[in-house]
Amino acid sequence: MMRKFKKTMALGLCAATLSTAVPAFAAEPVQRTHETGTWEPFKPSLDGGKPVISKIPKDHAYIPKDTVLSVILTSELTSKRARKGDMVPLKLAENLIVNGVVVVPAGAKVFAKVTRVTRSGMFGRAGKLEFTVDSVKAVNGVEIPLEYTAERKRHNDGGAVAVVAVVSILGGALMRGANVSFPEGSVFEAKVAADTDLNVTIDELPEAMNPEKPHGVAITIQ
Repeated sequence: MMRKFKKTMALGLCAATLSTAVPAFAAEPVQRTHETGTWEPFKPSLDGGKPVISKIPKDHAYIPKDTVLSVILTSELTSKRARKGDMVPLKLAENLIVNGVVVVPAGAKVFAKVTRVTRSGMFGRAGKLEFTVDSVKAVNGVEIPLEYTAERKRHNDGGAVAVVAVVSILGGALMRGANVSFPEGSVFEAKVAADTDLNVTIDELPEAMNPEKPHGVAITIQ
């Protein structure tokens, strides 16, 4: 009886020791932090089931993924005139600032293109227009990938078309649908598609983003 009691006590002490070393895994996975030596919930960044490891050097300045940028349409875009592949006239609405340094100034050209166009047609066919926002360049020439898809459709008034069709098939055939458009001044919110390395350290950022400093291919002739 005494041997059985000692064995039970030993198992109990062992379990208690384990429970103080690592939090219970039944709640959620944990990881030990280097700064404090304490245990905190483990929240890996996953992409397709695999941890995402940033390739950006630790001391580099960068634009975080999902940073929201407002962009403005500088002239009307309409399904009546647009063609697939056309560049969309967009500019950045406000400065993008990192650590107090303007990385992309307001008014910078934003690269975007029309991806699908359907013009209005007979039988009341409505117009459709779609474009994507693709990227913007930092002062030092680094391309910052963006993502946004704008789509606009003109919905037909089914009741009106049906009435015309009943009264006159010919009249319905000649009835044209309406085109769609994004008016000048329309504002859209695009997101940075991925963590983007600005290819400079945080300390070098002010000089690298100096608009007075020439950027491009440098050639030295002796």
